[in-house]
Amino acid sequence: MEIETLIEIGTEVRDVICSYIKENVDYGEMIVQRPKDITRKMDMAAEHALDDALLTRNLSARIISEELGDRVVGTQPGFMLVFDPIDGSTNATCGIPFFCTSLAYTGKTDVATFDDISMAVICDIQGHTYCAEQGKGAFFNGKPIKNKKRGTRLKPVVSVYSYGVPNVPPGLIELEKSLIVRALGSIALDMCYAADGTLDGVIDTRGLVSGYDIMASALILKEAGGWLTDLGGKPVANDVRVTGLSIIGTKNGELRDRIVKTLAI
Repeated sequence: MEIETLIEIGTEVRDVICSYIKENVDYGEMIVQRPKDITRKMDMAAEHALDDALLTRNLSARIISEELGDRVVGTQPGFMLVFDPIDGSTNATCGIPFFCTSLAYTGKTDVATFDDISMAVICDIQGHTYCAEQGKGAFFNGKPIKNKKRGTRLKPVVSVYSYGVPNVPPGLIELEKSLIVRALGSIALDMCYAADGTLDGVIDTRGLVSGYDIMASALILKEAGGWLTDLGGKPVANDVRVTGLSIIGTKNGELRDRIVKTLAI
């Protein structure tokens, strides 16, 4: 598959989500509740849209997705897609226009890790597209990602996710004194924002991140010159089906080292 085809598929899925939200007042209605997540009607519309996009192109794939798990579309999978239909679904249900569709591609169909992802596409609800190819760089709306020109920041601006769990690392409280903290509600888009310099970094200490949440954005961040690590500073290199991650994502090595050091307190 070419990156252009993956972008087309991601765009089609995003457009279906937009239409579904506009045409169905109950788009956020819960279908399934799991211990750590919820499947809504709009999520299933997106899952079906991916299947349709593949089948109309006579493509067969193994899909690892948030809502339907591990499945095969078609008869003879030629590749694997790690798919998050709507990253930021709470934002979607609240009418906050900050959520996206996330697709990560690997030619492997059996066992694959973060390092095996060779293409990634993230289409946000505002019509923007981030993409990357392994070894070829990262792009925003078809143009190479470059750090945005911005005014002086007195402190790094970092998206921090630490809510909803019993324990917060003691070092995080100390670290936040030296940061401007945001939590925008879509970890995949947050990582893209770290890739293009909108944010200085992303931290998630909850132990709730799964492969489908960040597999695509991890490649985009890496190809933009950044790093994705665990809280101890080790590169994330798990299987695509991994769950329960805590992560640090940034392009600033000094900031990364400071985060790791302070969280270790």
